[in-house]
Amino acid sequence: MSNFIYGKAKQALLNGQINFSANNYKLLFIKSSLYTPSENSDEFVSNVNASAITSRSDNISGITNVLGVLDANDVSVSSYSGGPFEAVVLYQVGSTDSTSRLVFYIDTGIGLPYTLTNQNVPITINWSNALTKIMSL
Repeated sequence: MSNFIYGKAKQALLNGQINFSANNYKLLFIKSSLYTPSENSDEFVSNVNASAITSRSDNISGITNVLGVLDANDVSVSSYSGGPFEAVVLYQVGSTDSTSRLVFYIDTGIGLPYTLTNQNVPITINWSNALTKIMSL
């Protein structure tokens, strides 16, 4: 696969259902051999096979949206022990997985795939510092 914004997330953005300044967002760390994403039909975390999720981040902090460019603080996980993963998925935190909206899927980037196993180590997801930052509309 390649990096993409979920189609249902694009629809939700245009319908005002995703608000980066008012909602919480986290990352899923995904074992891609156990989840085949459907760009145009997957909508909620409940669409992701639970066994594919190796871990979840804490809430992402410092989210900004300036002129349609999304940025945030890099994501640090102080003690990751979830095993290898090949992708990360940003999601809008809801009350349950069936109300937590998928936003984007990334499987191509520096540090992916993450291959360490059975270790309790800190990891950091560094967002791009290019003009498009995390994502740009």
